[in-house]
Amino acid sequence: MKKFLVSLLLGSCAIASAWAGEKYPVEIVPQPDQEWRFQRLMAYSADNATKVSGRLTSNLPIGLPRGHVDVAAYTKSGELIAETTTDYAPAILTHIMKKKGGVRFSATFEKPLPSDAMVKVAFHRDLPSTKVNPSHSGNIAK
Repeated sequence: MKKFLVSLLLGSCAIASAWAGEKYPVEIVPQPDQEWRFQRLMAYSADNATKVSGRLTSNLPIGLPRGHVDVAAYTKSGELIAETTTDYAPAILTHIMKKKGGVRFSATFEKPLPSDAMVKVAFHRDLPSTKVNPSHSGNIAK
């Protein structure tokens, strides 16, 4: 019993120290004709870096469009501190994936942010690709 209590105490200390870093507010930048939504957004400092993570989901039966998530950090006065992008794996969102909250994404800033920083996220949809015939001068399928 004594070993159990010691391990419980050490485990709770480790968990508390992992979440002891600075947490930052996260704002979602809406896009025109937005058919997706962000969930479970978190921004926090850890290991001399700032990590941003969350989930992206949609109510559309075909899933999420191709694109990436733009992440930027701003000061209280609106000055850009850092920016990055992160990819996610587009997938058909099954019922089970939607129950879990959608596809995951995460991004890392290489430095901790000031304590009054604001993190903003936006989904940047890729432009539809156009089908182009190959540009060569001969067809080998004869």
